[in-house]
Amino acid sequence: MQKVRIPISVDPVKSAQKQLTYDGLVPAGNMQRLGEALINTPQDIAVSLRFDIDQQRVSYFAGHAEVTVDVICQRCNQPMQIHLVSDFAYAPITKRQTEENLPEAYEAVELNELGEVMLHDVVEDELLLEMPIVAMHAQEDCEVDRDAMTFGDLPPEAEEKANPFAVLQGLKRK
Repeated sequence: MQKVRIPISVDPVKSAQKQLTYDGLVPAGNMQRLGEALINTPQDIAVSLRFDIDQQRVSYFAGHAEVTVDVICQRCNQPMQIHLVSDFAYAPITKRQTEENLPEAYEAVELNELGEVMLHDVVEDELLLEMPIVAMHAQEDCEVDRDAMTFGDLPPEAEEKANPFAVLQGLKRK
């Protein structure tokens, strides 16, 4: 089965009323911020989205996104792959649905001037949140032995350097 492209933006309230679902791909070329954190352009992101209305009459959409990306190991400086997976649930902020009265299960999402949510931006934000703060291979897979690493011992001072303010100290006493 061929996956379809996820639309860039949708009206989440109307989509929830229609109980729409999307199972497809978000082109990696649309993920500029994510691409900046990677070695190369990632493959297209697999995304599933479901729009619905819950028992409290809150319009929401829930999704799942995953992709394998190449990053640099911060220990050995070699390329490595990591698999990013994100599950998320958002509710749009409208006149009827304010951020204060949303259930805790949903993150609030702002609508643009057309009353739509930018789905590609939401997916990109979620994947960026899944990126590790410091990407490193597992210790047994890394080319650099963590126990053999040194962090730069400072050599002892050969002789104490002259203080450039020593002349001022002599003037102060007079």
